[in-house]
Amino acid sequence: MDRLSWRLRAANNREENAPAAIFRDTYQEIARALGDRLRVVPELPEQLRCRPIAELEQGVADGEREWWAFPQKDGGHLYVAAQRGQVSSSELYLLRLLAGVMPVRREELAPAWMTYITAVLREAPEAFSAAIRIEDDIENVSVPWNWPVSIVTLRPYERGVQDVASDICRTLESLAEGPELSPYTVIDPALIVAIFPHPRHERHGTEEGFGEETAGALVDGLASESFIDVRAVWSHPLRSFPEVLRVVKRMLYLTQTAEELAPEERVLSLRGLGVYELLFAVKPQFQQAYADHILPAAALLALGAELEQTVMQFVQCDLNVSETARRLYLHRNSLLYRIERIRDMTGYDIRRFEDAVTVWSAILFKRLT
Repeated sequence: MDRLSWRLRAANNREENAPAAIFRDTYQEIARALGDRLRVVPELPEQLRCRPIAELEQGVADGEREWWAFPQKDGGHLYVAAQRGQVSSSELYLLRLLAGVMPVRREELAPAWMTYITAVLREAPEAFSAAIRIEDDIENVSVPWNWPVSIVTLRPYERGVQDVASDICRTLESLAEGPELSPYTVIDPALIVAIFPHPRHERHGTEEGFGEETAGALVDGLASESFIDVRAVWSHPLRSFPEVLRVVKRMLYLTQTAEELAPEERVLSLRGLGVYELLFAVKPQFQQAYADHILPAAALLALGAELEQTVMQFVQCDLNVSETARRLYLHRNSLLYRIERIRDMTGYDIRRFEDAVTVWSAILFKRLT
């Protein structure tokens, strides 16, 4: 604690208009002095926001963690979370004093690894990102977990991330195999990113199924217990921070692709969505032009909803007429009549693979326009 004490004494001796860089250095020094035992955050998790501030100033337990609210110089509070029993009373005393004399800017509280992940989520998504266009020193970013880790990203259906973040975080915590394996979570309006350290007994054993099992459990658990429908994307085991950033960026792209072109897909892996990704990556003006060329307005008006219903089901059934008729609750001859009408109105016979793919992709482009 010597370095932290020195920083505290130095902070008390500085003038009130000291540069923001000095304050940022001080909080970085806190992180180095206390290691990974605590987190300094600008606001409380949602489940604790209703607690009286007087209780929070003394410390409030929440599961395996304890939270404190330290009054700040500017009238607000600085919030600190730690695993129970991991921070001493003298360390808390110094932090309380420091919070009272140091102004804190919200953007300076997030650790570097979290800031990098957030920055990736704010970039334009790409189908296959070969590199991360940010600072070159990401190899040396300090992370609070041991490798390997698996990532699961979540985005709710038809609801904002912030509306359900607290419920999702509770479910994430419930899947952890002990406090040391609690997920490290980044909550962004675009995506919730949960980084799961692997259990020790798996680090030299089977790890490949960890992400898939966790993603499936999250989707099922949230739907059954909290009535929250989410889409999850899971990763294979990761062993470096640059790989984490590339994977998170791809996960966002897969999530957006599925929302537009494959809404029935609830659990996705990094293997992806195949040709859906290619179609999603096409520039919007080309999507519109292609769809209008293949499916003219007259065909859409004459065929109505049966066009999309028939083509999408026919392709899903691998162009099998009998299976498609069964799924559409149609007589085989009724389906063949529909297929003939589609050929007459569009010029494409969807019993042929090339024609089926042509009309199918045009319908998907219509969804995007």
